[in-house]
Formats: sequence, structure tokens, C-alpha cells
Amino acid sequence: MVESILSKRPILESTAADQFAARNETDVAKKRSKTSNSQGAIAVGMNHPLGIKPFGNLILSDNDAHASCVQIRKKLLGYFSILPDELILSLMQNLEANELRRLGYSSRIFSAFASQDDLWKQLFVSRAKSPRRWYGTWRRTYLEIEEANEARFQCHGFYSDTLYRPFFCASLNLTEYVSSMRTSMAESTKIVRLSECPTKDEFDNYWAFRPFIVENQEWPAWTVADLERKCGSLKFIQECVQWELSVYTQYMKNNTDESPLYLFDREFADKTELAAEYKAPDIFATDYLNALESIRPDYRWLIIGPERSGSTFHKDPNATSAWNAVIEGEKYWVMFPPDVLPPGVYTPLPNRDADESEVTSPLSVSEWILLFLRAGMSTPGYVDGFCRAGEVVYVPSGWWHLVVNLTTTVAITQNFVPLPHVMSVLKFFHNKKDQISGFRRSQSPGDNDEEDNETPEIDVLSIFIERLKTSKALPKSMLQKIEEWSNLQGESSWTKLTDGKEDSFRFGFGEDGSDEES
Repeated sequence: MVESILSKRPILESTAADQFAARNETDVAKKRSKTSNSQGAIAVGMNHPLGIKPFGNLILSDNDAHASCVQIRKKLLGYFSILPDELILSLMQNLEANELRRLGYSSRIFSAFASQDDLWKQLFVSRAKSPRRWYGTWRRTYLEIEEANEARFQCHGFYSDTLYRPFFCASLNLTEYVSSMRTSMAESTKIVRLSECPTKDEFDNYWAFRPFIVENQEWPAWTVADLERKCGSLKFIQECVQWELSVYTQYMKNNTDESPLYLFDREFADKTELAAEYKAPDIFATDYLNALESIRPDYRWLIIGPERSGSTFHKDPNATSAWNAVIEGEKYWVMFPPDVLPPGVYTPLPNRDADESEVTSPLSVSEWILLFLRAGMSTPGYVDGFCRAGEVVYVPSGWWHLVVNLTTTVAITQNFVPLPHVMSVLKFFHNKKDQISGFRRSQSPGDNDEEDNETPEIDVLSIFIERLKTSKALPKSMLQKIEEWSNLQGESSWTKLTDGKEDSFRFGFGEDGSDEES
């Protein structure tokens, strides 16, 4: 309970707090001495609704402001003042809703901590609540209170990057910021724009390995308002929740999240008739993953999101390529080639076998843009671009990509395997079995599909090659390439694939193959 973690003795008697304050004052004084007084306070141009300021402003302020901040921290946080703000917020993640409220009533600084919306979002998600309406913040929606009835405490004189940063990232005008950063960029760092789709030969021989944006494409008239009229009462998947579309549209219009919920629904084709209203552009229509038929992984999604929503850096699953069509709004894309790790992104192992499905990166897209976009722009291989309504972006197999919505957007995306990347997928299935995703553990009709994105117990590589062979979809040149590749593995020869024993088909490789991804 809250009572057990609040200080029991008079706050000003806290020897530990005094010692921490003294150390903190010395550290700040040292930093201030290294900074020119002519610089003045950092001008961020954004006023936090609770009056909180970034810690950098304190470093550049006068001694009176610093002394006042130390006293405010000691008086209003008690023994907690000796802890870093990140640790205080982390401890509060273990509290229930009533405990958070009561702790917030103990002081105006604790009120600022207890009102952090990520804490209430965590409570909301853990309870799997489906709101009847959205009240503007996670806290108000959880407690079902109107904004006019919410108590507010000003925290003037309190400096905290931990509390200020989410507000700053959520308030930043990404369009203006990105545009200002791109003013001096060379054309070679921008995703190529094409006025019309390339031919199949042009795509297979050149464009399949390069990102590009195709302009002037025809798509259904799906605005958010149109979709709400058609499907407002239906529930869609928004990352960690599943809400009615009418409630989610309320959320999109009025939220303060640093990383807003992103509607990314793989089941839209089953619950609506929307999939019948569009088709893949001709250049992307050939998809060799179709050979897997009913057992193929999820491959198409309806995407809806407000400004600032998006996806941090990742590679698409199973070495697939993807196309993403914007129907309403505007997206900003940043991409790097497969062998170039984006700045600020880390994988468990710094080699080609690293599990790139488990990526460490900043908490939000906005944070990456603020902290690493400049470094990214000077990294070899970097490209970026804006994709607007009526345009389609192509993401080649293996390319790192980040995407953020600059406005409220509606989009459709599909993962697919074009002819030039068939070998990439086969090598991925062979070399990275533990990273195969989207296949269920059991593929029998009627089986429980709750355990998704697990390493499959089925032999995906064998099944895929078998289906490709029996479908007769591959040209002879690709069949020959697969034969040569299989022979290099030192085991099963191509004759085992073509001996007519389709019912007992098997295809295996040695464990010490050393082929690189193509």
C-alpha cells in the first residue's frame, strides 16, 4: 500500500536527502562552470502544462533557482528525493490505481509523477479494459472523469527530464522538424520517386533491390470518417488493445501520447469487406509465398493512426519484401540497407546471425528522430522520403525501416515474396530457423491459434520448396539456382526434389552451411 512507502519522519530531518542535495548541487555547479553564461537558458518554446522544466534549464540558471529546486525536491518528495526520477517512476509502476491516486495527493510533485499517462496505460492494458468513450488521457479514461473535474497542481521550480521528455516529444511538430533537417540533403539520400510503375523486367532486374515510391495510384476512398461510418461498431487491433473503431477515432483526435496507439489489424479482411475493394499494384501482384496457401503467415494489414504513431526500426519478417499504400494522410520513411545498422539501434549480437527480431532502440519514433536523425543522415546507405495519399512505397527484403505518420493516416500494406527474393527467403528459413515468425505451432484446421509468432514445429523450408515445385510457378532459371544452392549444402541433391515422390517430400541441409543472405 502507499502508506508503506511514504516517509514517516519529518522531511527536513532526512540526512540522506541532505547528502544527495549537496552532491547534486556540486555536480550542477561543475556543469554550469563549463557552460558559457551568455548562452542563457535553453529555449524550448514549449510550456509543460504542470510547469515542469527540463533539467538543462536548471544547469544554465542562477544559484537561487538551483537552491530553490533542491529545497522543493527535498520538501515534496521526502526520502524519495535521493532517487533518480527514472527509478521513482519505475517503482510507481507496481502500484494499483487507488494507490497511485493517494500517492498523488501527498504533494504536487508526486501528483506530477502519478499523472504520467504511461502508468495509467499500463493499468488499462493489464485490465484489458475496453472503454465506452475516450476522455483525452489514459488516466481520465481509466477513472472515467471529465477534464473539467480533474485536479491540477502546478510544479513551478521543479526540473525533470524524465517528466518533461514525453511532453516534449508529444508536442514536437515532426513535419517542420524533419523538413528543416532535410534542407541540405543530397538527392542520393532521398527515396526515388517514380511517376509510374516499372515494368516486370525492370523490377526483377533492378528495382526489386532498391526502395522507391510510386506516385498517382488509384485506391478506394477510405478516409477515417468513411471507415467509421462503415465499421464504427467493429473492434480492431490497436497494438496492445482491441477497441471499437468509433472509440479509437476519438482517441486519435485527442491524445497526448508520445507514441500513440497504432491500429495495425491483420484480421480486417475477415471482419469486413474492405479487402474486396482494392488489389495489389500489378508490379507487386506476383507473390511466391502464395504457394503456402492456407498455412502462409499473416501478410496484409489495415493501418490507421494519428500524428506521431508509427513503427520504430525493424526488418520485415521472414525476409519478405513489402509495399505500403497511403490512402489518406502522409507518412515519413527512413531506411537503411540490410548490412547497415541504424544509429541508436542495437541487436543482441553484432554479426550476421544476430536476432534482428529482437531490436533495442529508443522508446518512440519521435525520440529517434530527435536524437539520431542527424547521425542517420550522415550514415552511408541512408535514404528517406515522404509518402502521401495515392502513393505506394516499396521496402525490399532485409532493409531496416522506420515509419511515422505526420498526419492522421489510413493505409494498406502487404508482405510478399517477388522472384528476385525467393532465394533470400529460402536462406532465411535455413539459416535463421529461430527467427521464423507468423506460423502457428499447429496448422491443423480448428486448432487454437492463440500462440502466434512462435518458431514453428513444422519444417517450413521443406514445405515451401515442395509447394513451389508442385505449383510450377518458378521459372527454370530459379529452379536451377535452388538446385545449385542445395548441392552446396553437402546433403540432399536436387534429384530428391524431382523424383516424383511428392507425398514423402523431404529437404534438409547440413548444420554448418555458411551461405550469406543474398
